Amino acid sequence: MADFDRAGTRVLVHHPGSNHLAYNLVGGLQAEGYDAWFDTGFFYDPAGRLARAVATLPAGLRARVERELRRRSNGLVDPRRVRAWPWAELAYVAAARGGIAGTRLATVVGWRNEVMDRRTARHLARMPARVVIGHDGSALHTARAARATGGLAVLNQVIGHLEHGLALGREEAALAPQFAESMPESPGWVVERHRAELAETDRILVPSDYVRDTLIARGVPAVKIATIPYGVDVERFRPPVAPRPAGRLRVLFVGHLSQRKGIGYLLEAARRLRRLPGFELVLVGRMIGAAAAFAPYEGLFRHVPHVPFHEVHTLFQDADIFAYPSLHEGSAFVTYEALASGLPVVTTPNAGSVVRDGVEGHVVPIRDVDALVDRIERLHADPDLRAAMSEAARRRALDFTWRAYRARVAAQLDAWLTA
Repeated sequence: MADFDRAGTRVLVHHPGSNHLAYNLVGGLQAEGYDAWFDTGFFYDPAGRLARAVATLPAGLRARVERELRRRSNGLVDPRRVRAWPWAELAYVAAARGGIAGTRLATVVGWRNEVMDRRTARHLARMPARVVIGHDGSALHTARAARATGGLAVLNQVIGHLEHGLALGREEAALAPQFAESMPESPGWVVERHRAELAETDRILVPSDYVRDTLIARGVPAVKIATIPYGVDVERFRPPVAPRPAGRLRVLFVGHLSQRKGIGYLLEAARRLRRLPGFELVLVGRMIGAAAAFAPYEGLFRHVPHVPFHEVHTLFQDADIFAYPSLHEGSAFVTYEALASGLPVVTTPNAGSVVRDGVEGHVVPIRDVDALVDRIERLHADPDLRAAMSEAARRRALDFTWRAYRARVAAQLDAWLTA
């Protein structure tokens, strides 16, 4: 350990798209003293050439463009150590906004990932790094290049094993065919790519026991895996100043309204919970799949399709409970944001949250409408329990800040490099 020098250790983090986890990862490693670089599809430097060009636009247009561009930026990341190749990412964005969805969009994502992965691998051959951290679905060729040049290939696996998720999707298509469109298949070559990544990387970072368990169940050696939960901005996401209103039970869900998130089960629970005085379900996010799937539940929920990023924290402050009955995740950011906002959370093991059952909320089995109804009813009937869980939720979030996440990742790299 005495000979180990973070400043002299080059780390390359790469991700083809917009991903705030990747931003926190590379920026955090820079803050922790590593010589960390970032390869991506597009990154916006608010002090760069593009920013100067945007500043010449008319005020209204400039504000809209800047709002969009700042989603591809992070103040923690040193823009001088970012390399961007935008064309594949721009093609993906055009496809997604042009209405391409389902398996067709999964094919576009796979193509974008392949293009960016090969580009970064070629760059590594010219400028090796001691550690190369890629993300699932876009790290195969880069992992091979890292190992060929003497580097440590690390995979940041941000969601459960792809084949586990696909199996759940097929089960849901049989159980709830009306929501089947919201859980599309992946092309076979994408599945094979994920298998190869897991086999060829040296080490794997995962955010939750759920992800770890899905990998081990499909043959990934446990010794390769390190579990490090994510973080949350506890200054931005915090409880409201004024107490939450009495006599109301506003249940909040934030995310894509898809069956992967368990939305059908939450809607069925709402059908039974609507008899509770003051009950309201608020669903925030884009509906995925057939709109007809939601028609039987008309009047049971309030739908907010989109909320600007700078206003998202107010949604949590205006709620009483956060419900997230997901079937397949990595470690959903929204569960951390709910905890930081002082909300009891009702979720599933598959959501990969840091919620402890009976402490900060309730953890129920997937697909269990009875359990969802029971736990939400308990919280409705017992304001003291709700208040105790609210306080515990905020305390729990303080253990999982982004600063803590960055320190844990850096310490894990130290351990791997000095083993």
